[in-house]
Amino acid sequence: MIKEYGIYNNHKLDNTLLIRFSDKKENRVSKIDSEVEVLYFDDEPVGYKINNFIRYAKIRYSGIIFLPANPLIDVINSILINHKLETLDYKKGSGYITKKKDDKLYVYILEGTYLRDETISKGKYATYYDLDINIENENDLIEIQEDIPENIDFFKAEAM
Repeated sequence: MIKEYGIYNNHKLDNTLLIRFSDKKENRVSKIDSEVEVLYFDDEPVGYKINNFIRYAKIRYSGIIFLPANPLIDVINSILINHKLETLDYKKGSGYITKKKDDKLYVYILEGTYLRDETISKGKYATYYDLDINIENENDLIEIQEDIPENIDFFKAEAM
């Protein structure tokens, strides 16, 4: 079972779901059928590509899926099982947590977390770009104004 991975949806262009479990860029693709491809770096599998994913589930968002719901993982795993591929473990957290810096609370990306550019974080404070929020100052850090505790998952956080 694959424990660490990133999921990327391309809803606008071709309804392709990309699953990365390595930040190595593929140099070879093995097409299993018209639906599923395995991405390889040399002989090492580094990801899966599921074409026309809209046939299985509608995701109206394009980009990284920060914290995929378990039912989405179930749908993906059923496709992977049907193609005799290794399945995904449920995500227990997004890798984006609340963390203090200079007495202010920010969003922090833990080491090993997949980023929107399909690379893996070495640990850093998140910018609006990292969360795919289009604003003029996309390189600004995301400061949290609500009363939320430190060291909890940003995508599970609720104001206290």
